[in-house]
Amino acid sequence: MAAPPPRGKASAMSSLFDPRLPVKVLLERSAPARAVLAAYGLDTCCGGEHPLEQACAAKKAPLAKVLEDLESAHAVAESYSLVPPTMTVREVRRRFPSTAPVLERYGLGDCGGGEGPEEPLAWFATVHRLPLEEFLRDVREAAVRDAASVPRAATAPSAAAPFSPHFILGSLALTLTLGATTGMVNLLRIAAGAEVPISHRQIHGHAQILGFAALFLMGIAYHALPRILGIGGLRPSSARPAFWLMFSGVILRNAGQPLGLYPAGRLMSLLSSLLEAASVFLFAQFVFDLLARVRAGKYDPSDPILRFVRVGTVFFGVAMLFNAAQGIWLAGHAETALPVSLTEPFYFASLYGFLLAWIYGFGNRVVSLFLGLGPAARRTPEITLWLLAASVPVFLASSLPGLPLSASVALRDAGLALSALSAIVYLAGNGFLWRRVTLPVMKAPGAPTAAIRFAFGSLGLWALLELAAVIASRATSIPAMNLWWSDAARHLFTVGFLTLLIVGMSLRILPVFSGKPLWSTRLAYVTYALLLGGAAMRLLQYPAAWNPLFYRIGSFMGVPVVLAIILFAFNLVRTMKAPRPTAIPSATSSRPAFVSSLPVR
Repeated sequence: MAAPPPRGKASAMSSLFDPRLPVKVLLERSAPARAVLAAYGLDTCCGGEHPLEQACAAKKAPLAKVLEDLESAHAVAESYSLVPPTMTVREVRRRFPSTAPVLERYGLGDCGGGEGPEEPLAWFATVHRLPLEEFLRDVREAAVRDAASVPRAATAPSAAAPFSPHFILGSLALTLTLGATTGMVNLLRIAAGAEVPISHRQIHGHAQILGFAALFLMGIAYHALPRILGIGGLRPSSARPAFWLMFSGVILRNAGQPLGLYPAGRLMSLLSSLLEAASVFLFAQFVFDLLARVRAGKYDPSDPILRFVRVGTVFFGVAMLFNAAQGIWLAGHAETALPVSLTEPFYFASLYGFLLAWIYGFGNRVVSLFLGLGPAARRTPEITLWLLAASVPVFLASSLPGLPLSASVALRDAGLALSALSAIVYLAGNGFLWRRVTLPVMKAPGAPTAAIRFAFGSLGLWALLELAAVIASRATSIPAMNLWWSDAARHLFTVGFLTLLIVGMSLRILPVFSGKPLWSTRLAYVTYALLLGGAAMRLLQYPAAWNPLFYRIGSFMGVPVVLAIILFAFNLVRTMKAPRPTAIPSATSSRPAFVSSLPVR
């Protein structure tokens, strides 16, 4: 009679691998058992009629170890069918609560709120640049433990902080009060023949750059950057202080600069620059701390997103140096209008240094996936970065005091040309405008990918217009670098590209962050059309050089733009306030098989 199985794991084994069963029966029950038995020299000789314990004794194989390996191999095979790569993160969290710490560790803990996003595991692994097999293995191991235990009714609450929309809502509030709305009023007043003080135009630009675009990007960065870099569970303590410092600073500048004739106004302008500088300092500290903590082996130091983010953040600091100089200048002069030598460098470093660099970095990593495109052409990110990094110092050098006018204009034109060339190289290498879909794409309501493509189309048109203006002003007698044309090109960048990209990306990722579906797709389509219409109306400033009628028509561009932002804000707020869906989609529903095309090191 065979000896009873040893105590320990063999005695606690499931009936699936009872050592008293014949080998052939075990093989019928679990296909992976064949590879395990073969590793120990066990086969189906004599038809596999002998019990496993006798076969192990004949081959002098440790029965307990064989049983342990059989259980492990079966669990792995079972986990592949239990958690396929096309199962959504939300479904995984609901069915297998033990996976929550695993998702947290990989940076997916609070995407989609406590229930997780309605997108497949493999898709998120690709977006977050995770080693797919390692990630799925860890998730499956946790899921198998849950499947073997008593089922639980609901997912344990996530320890991670939920997505907080204060940056987004704050930026929308500023642009609808001090930014886009005041710009619309200014344009209508100019078209009506009224005089708009230079200070009012400058605070409009200040509110749009720092109060809308920069604040919006900071909010997305605080939430998304740690997850993209694979640093899960991070709760940045600087997020709320950075928000309130920037929010308050923008309000103080808008109140203080027009009152520069009075001491109180000058003091508010100085305090504004101090608050905004403190906000950017906290933000930069957060960014560089993240870059220093990137998981070893996930990114190398030359990876495009790391380099673009690093360079863009440095240029954000440079822009704030000029912003601080503006505050000091306003505090020391009983005037309301800033000199051009302090405003133009600030605009350039903010728009084409900070914001454009960050967009290049995120676009190279995330936008290509959203659009279903493959990686950029070889050397595209490096050339783009070199051109962008060179454009900012060259343009800033044009404002050096004591520089001859001809040299100053040459440096200005060279900086603009380098920045425009960076956009052309970037678009040509990534093919956002013409490349066909080659990778599986997660479709999202509201067609945000169409908005993203139109936004990059506006970037390409802006680059061509800037290059054409530089060439025409140098090669012909046409005054192509006049204020009207420069203003039109800049608004094509800020409205047609930057604002439309913010809208498209927001309607793509913010529902994912909050775990809720987009409230209205129709409002999204109307928003895109209004923004594109407003950008097109601003371009009427080009023919307005020959017929002022075009300027009067274009002056109404602020109306569709402000309406678009109102609709966007309304759609976003309704989306985030909506209850989360309760239906659990089937794990076997038809979904594309997502495969990461990104290099995993």
